[in-house]
Parts: sequence; structure tokens; C-alpha cells
Amino acid sequence: MGTEIFVTRPLFFIFAVRCMGPLLFVGLLPLAFAFQIPLQRPFSAPTNALLTPKLDAYITSQLSQWNSSGLAVAVVRKDEATGGWDVEFGSYGHAQVDGSPVTPDTVFAIASDSKLFLAMGVGLLIKNESLVEQRRERLRWDTKIASLLPEWGLMDTEMQNGVTIQDMLSHRTGLPRHDYSGYARSGGVSEMISTLRFLRPSAELREQYQYNNLMYETLSHLQPTLLNQSFESYIGDHIFTPLGMAASTYSVAEAEARGTFAHGFQWSMKDSLAGINGTLTGTVPYFQRPGEERIWAGAAGILSSARDLSVWVAMLLNNGRHPETNATVIPADVVEHVALGASVSLKKAEFPETSPKVYGCGQNRFSYRGHEIVEHGGSNPGFKTIISRLPHDNIGLVVLSNDDNGVRVMEPVKFRIIDALLELEPVDWAQRYVDSIAKGIRDNQAVTPRPMPPVPPTSEFAAMEGVFSHPTYGAFSPCYVQERASAPCAAVLAHPVVQTILASSTPDVPTLVVPFRRTFSTYLRLAHFAGNVFNASLIWANTDVRRAEGHESGGDVLVGLDNRFVVEWVPGVARARDGFAFKGDFWGKDGDVRELEGTGEASAEVWFARAREG
Repeated sequence: MGTEIFVTRPLFFIFAVRCMGPLLFVGLLPLAFAFQIPLQRPFSAPTNALLTPKLDAYITSQLSQWNSSGLAVAVVRKDEATGGWDVEFGSYGHAQVDGSPVTPDTVFAIASDSKLFLAMGVGLLIKNESLVEQRRERLRWDTKIASLLPEWGLMDTEMQNGVTIQDMLSHRTGLPRHDYSGYARSGGVSEMISTLRFLRPSAELREQYQYNNLMYETLSHLQPTLLNQSFESYIGDHIFTPLGMAASTYSVAEAEARGTFAHGFQWSMKDSLAGINGTLTGTVPYFQRPGEERIWAGAAGILSSARDLSVWVAMLLNNGRHPETNATVIPADVVEHVALGASVSLKKAEFPETSPKVYGCGQNRFSYRGHEIVEHGGSNPGFKTIISRLPHDNIGLVVLSNDDNGVRVMEPVKFRIIDALLELEPVDWAQRYVDSIAKGIRDNQAVTPRPMPPVPPTSEFAAMEGVFSHPTYGAFSPCYVQERASAPCAAVLAHPVVQTILASSTPDVPTLVVPFRRTFSTYLRLAHFAGNVFNASLIWANTDVRRAEGHESGGDVLVGLDNRFVVEWVPGVARARDGFAFKGDFWGKDGDVRELEGTGEASAEVWFARAREG
């Protein structure tokens, strides 16, 4: 197993002050003691350190600069002299709200870094000879999904019949994200697939790269359909177990029971438009509860550790072979195929050192200072992750953060480690992220002010109450805040979360509050702008879950106050065609797609129609 090195790192705790209402996060203070974290090298001990004291100090400084919670790092490099693989771990900050430290075995939600596991699982199905005998036809990357899943359907018939497995893996189906349509359904993934036909596309098939989690979820139904085996157990049997990834799981209950699952931290009550940073608060419990995981398992469901992922990334660098035993886990041609660019995910380089990006299957591919990088990032509430490898330099890197804003730490740390391993003069990526964040704040605050005096809508606000629905997104019932409420709305408006939302709202602006419990939301706030147009915020809060599971008050999280898009109220004839047109990128498009023009239902990315009464 090689040597084991212990290093002493400072532990930090969070403190906050109350200033003009909400608690504002101020910073980190070092505790008066230190602790030891093992930096294990499971493959071999490198002659030269991969994480030098200088790199270690830089990572610590970045965590401190951004008042971030915790970070786990794994660095893998092939030893060309011996042919073996060296690995080192760095662990920083705290994993949980009680201050327990991050270690190489701390489990993080790796979010969309799960996509590559699904892509490899599809590759294994393609190589499955018994499946060929059963189907009398080999599964291929260009197999039409309509020939495999009876639930499949899209709004556009040509797209429906033409979409291939490769199209879905490479995000080129023509369908935008539509993430907010996703939630745990009684019929599971099968039911979710059956509702795709009601989602409006934003591009033609293969016209444009558009990131789409729902396509990965659809592909997670291949194993149940073709093999009568759950997707999660299939990945466990064919990837986790052969690689010895014992900490990796799709089960929230299992991860929580072990006690090594990190708490994700979010900036509760943040509102960038109002200049409020919010309070860094642990999301306890995890945002998905046991039994809710399956709907996002294929796209973003894995919970894993830096130690496990170091073996994963070493296997990828080793052309699908286990880094210690050299036994094939994933066929080399599958590892190669899923890394090949099929879509252009970034048409223009962001920085002088980088190139445009192409997307294969669960991976971006681009050049950095003349060195090719294959990587993917992940983002779940409270977590940010990135797994990168430089195939021509035999270097792998895993960076896991339990801070919802962790990307501003991860990216500078990733590039500084790469610069050091390639012996390049370091680029000041930290300053670039400072500048980028400052620009983002300026852009967010450069909004069109509400007209004064405001133009009233064509209907009374109270007339906008009722039940409105979409076949995929489900139903919602708006409640008008400024008028005496009906019995159902009175209960909604009295809820502690709604009271918190209203306390953070402009009191003289007519507002509708809408219960909207989905994976990434619990409420919508529609604040009147002008005429029939509202500014909308999609808000997620964990108050109800915390109360139901017996957690103490004082640790609630509420986010999304500054998540703004546009909703248009569309009055019908005698209320027969009343509805709300959601737009302003509610559907989550990518790239240069056609814009929807006009007003009303025709302009809606998602149309919620009034349910028929009686």
C-alpha cells in the first residue's frame, strides 16, 4: 500500500454577524488546535511530492480567501520509470457543521461527474455479447432510442424517431435542460420518460449543443429495460466493485449511515441583486432524501470520496485497466470513444491559455497551454466537483468542494496544481475569478428598473389564483399576497418559509407566492414588474424537511431569491384559456438557439394552463 504521510492543517469555524436583518457570513477563524489527516498513497510513494508544501499553502489560502467550508484533492500521476501510479491526497477545512475535518475518505456528492459512469455503463451494454444474442442485434452508439424504450417520445416526431444514444450522451437532441420538470414520481424514471413528449424543444436535432440531464436519466432506464437490473446495481457490479470503490454509492441512506458523508454548505438568504451575500450554512440533511435519489441517479447521483475517485481517474488514464492489478474494467475502445468530441460545447476559447471545447459522453475535451485536458464538473446544492485528466501527460486530478460557491476555489486550485506538475509558470487564476465574480455581480445588478408609476395588469391580481398545470412540470396554485386570502392560500401565506420570503420582498410590489415542490425548488415568487409581466424567483428551502426529521431550528437554508426569470400572465376568454407563460430561460437553454417571439402561449418556453373547473 506504500507509505502514509500525516500533515497538520488548521481547522476553521464559521462566524457571522447580524447586520440590518439577516445574518451575514463574515469569515473563518482558526481554532486553537490542529488535527492530523492521513495522506495515503495506495498505489506507490512518489519520489517527488505531487502536492508540495507550496501548493498546500496556496490551496489553504484560497479556501481562506473565499471563506469556503472544505476541499478534498487527489492527484494521480504515472511513474514512467516503474510503470506504476503515484497518488497523493490533500484535505482542507471541515466536512460537517460540527467542524469534523475533511479526509480522503469524506464522501461528497459528485453531481454531474456521475455522467461518465453512466456513459461507461452504456459502453458496457454495447460490449455485452449475451445482449446481442438476446436482441439478435448489437447495441450501438448510433442506435435509435425509440427502438429501445417504449416510453420514449418527443414533441417533434422527426426528433423523436431520429435521436440516438450518442445524441443523448453528447447533448445534441434539440431539447434544453427543463431541469425544473424533474422530481420523484410514483412511476420513477419510466414515468419521467413518458412525459418528455410535452417539453418544447429549442433547436433542431444535432443543430446545437444543449446540456440536458433528462437525457442521461432516460439512458439510466436501459439496464432495467434490457437486463431487468437496476441502473445503480449495474454500475455497482461493473465499476464500483471491480475498482474497489467501497465508499461510492447512489444511496443517501447508506452514505448518511456511515457517518462520512459531508454536509453541503449553501449561502442562505443570498440576494446578489440586493447586495446581500448571505450566510454560509450547512444543508442538513442532504437536499435529496432517501427514496428521492433515483430520478437523478444517472445524471448526478453518485456519492463518493477522493480516495475512490483517485482509482477511477487512474483507471481512465490506464485505458480502462485497474491501476494496481492491470485487469480490464472498461474496454479500452469504450474509454476512448466516450472521450471523443461529438458536440462543440464552447465555440470560442474563454482565455488565452485555453482552446474551444468539444463534448463527448460525459466529458469536455480542450487544450490548456498546449496540453490536452479531458474533464467534467459537477454541481449539486451544497457541492461543486471537478475530475480532470491529462491523457498525454498521465496526470489525473480530483477536486471536491462542499461549498455551493466552491467553483471559485476549485478552478484556481486545479490549474495551479496542473501548472506545477507541468513545470509551467503559474497563471493567476485566482485573480481572474475575482474579476469574473465582480463582473457577474455588476451584470446581475444592471437590471431594468420597474416603471414608475407601474402599468397595471389587464386582470385583477386575485383573478390569477387557481390551479394551473403543465403535463410534465405538474400543477401549481398561486396565492396573491396583498389581499385577504382564501382558506388554502391563508395556510400557504402563514408558512414560516413564505413569511421569510415575504420579509425579503419589496412590500409595495404586488406579489404572488406559489408552492412548487420539485427537486430544486419549494416555492415560486412572482413579483409584478409591469403590465402582465412578473419577475420570478425559484426558491428552495429545507425547513419542512428539517422539521420532519427532528433537526433543531436555526440551521434552515433558503436560496434562490436572486434566481430571476420572466413570467407573463395571459388572460383568456371567460378564464377558459388563462395561463402563465414562463420564459427568460426558465427551460435552461445553451448555445445559439432560436428565440421564441411574441407574447402569450406562443412565446412560452413552458406554458401552464388553468385547469378546467368542475
